[in-house]
Amino acid sequence: MLSEDMSRRSLPYVDRQSVVARLGQCRQAMIELRAGSPPRSLARASADQMISNIDELVWILTGERDLFVTKGHGTNLGR
Repeated sequence: MLSEDMSRRSLPYVDRQSVVARLGQCRQAMIELRAGSPPRSLARASADQMISNIDELVWILTGERDLFVTKGHGTNLGR
């Protein structure tokens, strides 16, 4: 995780919790757009890029790479 001191220096006036919450909403909107787009469409490719950019920014803000990434349905969840 990024140190508090480092984040304050690089992003002194940012309410990180609020920004991360909004990025989560934007990411969900991109997932919905992607799901409704044809496989090789520009909209789907753009949504994929936005999701990637959001994940990168959240990593910068929180130090957590997979904050919004959920496990797939087929994973063994503690069984």
